[in-house]
Amino acid sequence: MRERDIHKITDAYTRQAEIDGYSRLVPYAEITRNDFNLNLPRYIDGSDPEDLQDIEAHLKGGVPNRDIDGLAAFWEVMPGIRATLFGPNPRPGYSDPLVEPEEVRSTIRNHPEFGTFRDRVHAILDGWAGQNAPLMDGIEVGDKAA
Repeated sequence: MRERDIHKITDAYTRQAEIDGYSRLVPYAEITRNDFNLNLPRYIDGSDPEDLQDIEAHLKGGVPNRDIDGLAAFWEVMPGIRATLFGPNPRPGYSDPLVEPEEVRSTIRNHPEFGTFRDRVHAILDGWAGQNAPLMDGIEVGDKAA
């Protein structure tokens, strides 16, 4: 196992976190119903969601709005980028890309909303570093966590 996998398992356990498709707290009654079988697939569906293909979009063009809507968390943070990347399509339920695929990354990085987001993240990280750097610099070889 990789170190990050061990960290995720440990973190989920100590926080008693329920992570969709990864971890959940199982009631004792459910374990009893399963004859105390602790096989993970009995309790967690770890399968990847099905990759739905829209044949009509492949044949007639356009991007299904449900695929674009799947990035809702991204659009909440930077709503204007959606309108920069996608425009109307004559067919209901579809949008047309306004940017060539090889230009998507640079279009997002050069968008003012992304700049604002990047600056906000850097400010948070810089604030954390400013508060914690003296503590981190004070750690000596051989020190043990309290």
